[in-house]
Amino acid sequence: MSNQIFQILKDLPIAISQSQCVLHKDEILICGSLDDSNCYSYHTLKSEYKFICEYPSNVTLIGHCVVKLVDSSKSSNQITLLSFGGLKKHTLIMKYVSVWSDDNNENKMNKSKELKKADNCNQW
Repeated sequence: MSNQIFQILKDLPIAISQSQCVLHKDEILICGSLDDSNCYSYHTLKSEYKFICEYPSNVTLIGHCVVKLVDSSKSSNQITLLSFGGLKKHTLIMKYVSVWSDDNNENKMNKSKELKKADNCNQW
C-alpha cells in the first residue's frame, strides 16, 4: 500500500500563480492567473488540457475571483461563469460549453465551434 496522499497528474501547459478554478462535470476550468490571461479545461478522466479562451487584454487578473452560477432552467451542457475583481475591478460573464464535447468527430467539432462563436460561448 502506498503512503502517497496526492496523485501526480499531467503537467500544466503553463506555470500559474493565483489562478481561479471551477469544477464542471469531469472538467476543472482554470480561469486565468497572475501571469497568464488564458483559460484552460483539464479533463479529469482523459488527463488532458485544452485551451478555452483568453481574457480581454484590458483586464488585469490580480485578485480576481471566478464563480459558477447555478441555474436549473438552462441546459446542463452550458454553465455561466462570473469573473470579477482584479486590479481594474472588472465584471465579466462567460457562457461555457465544454470544449471536449465533440472530440471524436472533427466535422462536428468545427461545426460546434462555429455555433459557439455565434452564441458568444466560451469567451469573456
